[in-house]
Amino acid sequence: MAGHQILLDTRVLIIEDEYFIMEEARRAVEDAGGIVVGAHAGLDDEMFDGPAISSDVAILDINVRGQMSYPLAHLLLGRGVPFIFATGYDFENIPSEFAAVPKIQKPFDAQELVKAIADACARSPAVR
Repeated sequence: MAGHQILLDTRVLIIEDEYFIMEEARRAVEDAGGIVVGAHAGLDDEMFDGPAISSDVAILDINVRGQMSYPLAHLLLGRGVPFIFATGYDFENIPSEFAAVPKIQKPFDAQELVKAIADACARSPAVR
């Protein structure tokens, strides 16, 4: 996909418990020139340190193996790391404190995901 490197060198953290969706997201990020710094199917304690700190942007599934990703979302907000919610949930069910967070509905297509990531980065003064 030469010429479509919209995420060139952008470090992306992916939190997704469905393997095929995670792999689709990984491929979309890498095809757009991004670097996946972590692709995790759970919300382990280590997630709140290393990968969250080293990423420029994150893709968060809301319900990850029965755990809500809102604590990680709070951490990312506090650190100024932009993120998007990729979810199968109705957007109306997301707490109002995350109203300004970009959201995409699963299943998504690769172009839609890459555009959402790029838009989230463009909104954040901390990225680039």
